Amino acid sequence: MHVTQGTLDVDPADLLRPALEGLADAPVLVVATTGGAPADVLGPLPGNARAAAFLPHDELLPLVDVVVSNAGWGGTLAALTAGVPMVVAGATLDKPEVARRVAWSGAGIDLRTGTPRPAQVRAAVTRVLAEPRMRQRAGEVGAALTAAGGVPKAADLVEELLHRA
Repeated sequence: MHVTQGTLDVDPADLLRPALEGLADAPVLVVATTGGAPADVLGPLPGNARAAAFLPHDELLPLVDVVVSNAGWGGTLAALTAGVPMVVAGATLDKPEVARRVAWSGAGIDLRTGTPRPAQVRAAVTRVLAEPRMRQRAGEVGAALTAAGGVPKAADLVEELLHRA
């Protein structure tokens, strides 16, 4: 599983440390990214955890069963496009709205806080892993995102609008 707090509002006490603590004795490998800070900002890691400043999502996400995230737009799109269900904890900017949309779509769980307790993260991850429907919905959302054309399609539409002006 992948735990990330994105690249903005990256205090590790908000989500990273609670997630690592809550999943410390879970039978999973937890891969955490700090959003650019040195991995040692997390302190000592549990035996089932690894950490890095950044990891390429295109290589990591196909290997992941669940993403625990702060509901940043980029990470959410990457996870869902890869068909990975999510546990999201968004508190600032657009993150609460993104988190609610993840839950509304059925592709994950919104913890409805940016600073969850370790037990909340553990319970949500356990639920996502136990409910195959969330992975199915993440795959369906990802397929819809891919079919929409992504960045190349958006660029084409913007260029079309510019030529009309």
